[in-house]
Amino acid sequence: MGELSKSRTVIFFVSLAAVALLAFIMLLTCIELSAFDLDFYSAEYEKLKRPEAIGISEQELMEVTQALLDYIRGKRADLNVKAVIKGQERYVFNEREIAHMVDVRELFMKGYQLRRVLIIGFIFFLIILYILTKADMIRWLFKAHLLLLVFLALVSGALLGLINEDFTPYWNYFHYIFFDNDLWQLNPQADILIQIVPEQFFYDIVVRIITHFILGMLAVGVLLGGIYVWLEGLKWKQG
Repeated sequence: MGELSKSRTVIFFVSLAAVALLAFIMLLTCIELSAFDLDFYSAEYEKLKRPEAIGISEQELMEVTQALLDYIRGKRADLNVKAVIKGQERYVFNEREIAHMVDVRELFMKGYQLRRVLIIGFIFFLIILYILTKADMIRWLFKAHLLLLVFLALVSGALLGLINEDFTPYWNYFHYIFFDNDLWQLNPQADILIQIVPEQFFYDIVVRIITHFILGMLAVGVLLGGIYVWLEGLKWKQG
């Protein structure tokens, strides 16, 4: 009885490790999809009246945004981008803004590397789980996923409540954790980068990421649940 209990505990923790890694992969993917969604940027620029505030045409603002995103993804070598701002052609970004974007690009590159490692880890735990459970793998994954989903929903709800109350301190904490300098502290009166994506933009994108993340995890739960019910139905038919 003790060996059986120990075996079930090992299986549960392997299942939980697998779905936890999947959750991290899902989160990083949601961040990527939101960060590089040009339609989202266009909608935010219209909502926050960015072209009027900056003094740039909507078309040029989208071209600058495309260049910025290409740079972050490593598809562009520099940020020496020119545009007509308030009637004068100029370089859009100054040295401080460009230096900060170097840090941002490095953070995204590390995120891509981390996701690759997590995918390998996820596959590893799936293999271990299959060896331990064979046909019962889906049932264990479904149970672990439900538990994790409840936890993530509670944490996400609490986080949304906190940032809705006051986003600024939590956005600052993010920068203190992931950046080792103060280059992210830009001047809204002078620096175009922070005029393009002000704090309200980041609040909106964080809410979007959290929402898509929870919906994605819910979809995985529904998929696992559907497969589990289908497999149980097959077992019942086979007697």
